[in-house]
Amino acid sequence: MREYVLHQSEHRPGTSGMSAYWYWLRNWQSRLAFARLAKLSDYQLKDIGLTRADAVRLSSLPLSMDPIWEADRLRLVNSRRVDQAGLGEAR
Repeated sequence: MREYVLHQSEHRPGTSGMSAYWYWLRNWQSRLAFARLAKLSDYQLKDIGLTRADAVRLSSLPLSMDPIWEADRLRLVNSRRVDQAGLGEAR
């Protein structure tokens, strides 16, 4: 929980207009990075824990959303699905 709160405080815009500008600029740069990731091979994407669909989706998010935060959320959701699928097979 501590890491989540620290991440949110570091990556959410403040009250000043300039901090919102930097927040959107950083999100735009992150979107460009995910667009470059979408050009990698499926093997390379799997190695870093993403699918091509994830990379394309993250590169098309609105500037008001943090794609890095969303990528972490997707990784967590996907890991829970794998864990639940693994538990079902063990029974």
